[in-house]
Amino acid sequence: MLRIRADETKIEKKNSQVLVIGYFEDEDYSQIFHSLNKEIVKAGRHFLDKYSSKFGCMSELNTLSKMPAQNILFVGLAKKTDFNAEKARIISGKIVQYLKEFDIKEFSIVPFDLSDEIIEAITEGIILSSYSFDKYKTKSEKNHLQTVAILCNSKSKHFQTIIDRASIISETVNFARDISNLPPNECTPEYLAKIAININKKAIETKIIDLKKMKLLGLNGITSVGRGSKNQPKLIIMEYHGNKNNENPILLVGKAVTFDSGGISIKPSERMEDMKFDKCGGVNIIAIMKALSILKPNIYVIGIVPSVENMPSDSSYKPSDIIEMHNQKKVEVLNTDAEGRLILADALSYGISTYKPKLAIDMATLTGACVIALGSNVAGIIGTNSELIKKIIDHSNNTDEKLWELPLFEEFHEQIKSNSADIKNIGGRSGGAITAAAFLSNFVGDVPWAHIDIAGTAWNQEGTLSKSYNPKGATGFGIRTIIKFLLVNLK
Repeated sequence: MLRIRADETKIEKKNSQVLVIGYFEDEDYSQIFHSLNKEIVKAGRHFLDKYSSKFGCMSELNTLSKMPAQNILFVGLAKKTDFNAEKARIISGKIVQYLKEFDIKEFSIVPFDLSDEIIEAITEGIILSSYSFDKYKTKSEKNHLQTVAILCNSKSKHFQTIIDRASIISETVNFARDISNLPPNECTPEYLAKIAININKKAIETKIIDLKKMKLLGLNGITSVGRGSKNQPKLIIMEYHGNKNNENPILLVGKAVTFDSGGISIKPSERMEDMKFDKCGGVNIIAIMKALSILKPNIYVIGIVPSVENMPSDSSYKPSDIIEMHNQKKVEVLNTDAEGRLILADALSYGISTYKPKLAIDMATLTGACVIALGSNVAGIIGTNSELIKKIIDHSNNTDEKLWELPLFEEFHEQIKSNSADIKNIGGRSGGAITAAAFLSNFVGDVPWAHIDIAGTAWNQEGTLSKSYNPKGATGFGIRTIIKFLLVNLK
């Protein structure tokens, strides 16, 4: 595992394969340069004069044994006034990508700013960009980077705490990416359940509700969607008891359709292979619970993941079926490809009635309509509590996991009224992301609730902005935001 540490060693004394120094435009670097060899100062000044205004431009200099560091990598950072945590993540990722080409095992970096926010962002950028999914490749492409030293002048213990927390969260994102990238022939609902069971059994109590028990509990939304596959559905329940106050927990729910063919309302074949990513919301919840088991915050959290395969067969649920859900509401099925809201609705209803949470958050690759509305770089957030939504968005602004609130007006509830049942599972073409949320709102009662639609952001797809710390495949979008929300707002 990649280890990042805060190091108070002076840069002129630091022994390293590569010493990374960043330059801001028009910044005075005399304090750094005064301790370096004159020839290195001259080369550094040349880089500063020629490249400093270009963000991400890099020039490497061999020190020829004139200082302990073997090489210096000069990195352009552009204007300091424009620099922020997201740029620190991106440039740190670019540095890792550059050094990966030379099979560098360790490097040291002079931080661009000695603030908690920037140190955290550097850590995230390094770990997230070091990720690659090569489980099925004969020749591994994994980064061989093992150690990074962030050179701070003082307060190394304080910064190490920041680094350690950011490292845990970032490794959690990479863990989620690994699972989300798995193909459907390996990652079935049963396989996903086994992953959850094996997570830190001392800190997390996990139980799996199987098909037979789900039928007895009236979880007919989940069982109906799973009927078409020989791989039976599983309901994964993970409990993290971080305090002993018996207070009401926080409920996290995530959609995990390990493969979504659309069922009887089958999808077009084009890009159907991407439907292995329809499990990303549920995988994110499992990853968040894993992070809590390591960070050990003083909170009580329940994570629930309904997991199914949505396949066409002679046993599949069908358009025009009417399903009695867990909360006894009757749903008319008009499209079997709108399956995610059915399994989420049952999971939300079960979680709320069983655990009486103080609030509920769900994450799901729920609607193509959200991608049409917001593109591939912004997730939609909709819910019943403006304060809860605002807090989540505030954290998303810091993580750069962009969220945009969509309105849940009464008109959208009208669109899902059914002639044959209480509600129907689609509301027509207009406002599809919102009518899906309107559907879910029927299953949360008075509990403050936020729904995050990550259909456009859960993996790199058409229109996704290229970022150094987001390699191809699953992104783990939303994990950093929700963990930080939990740590800061719910102590």
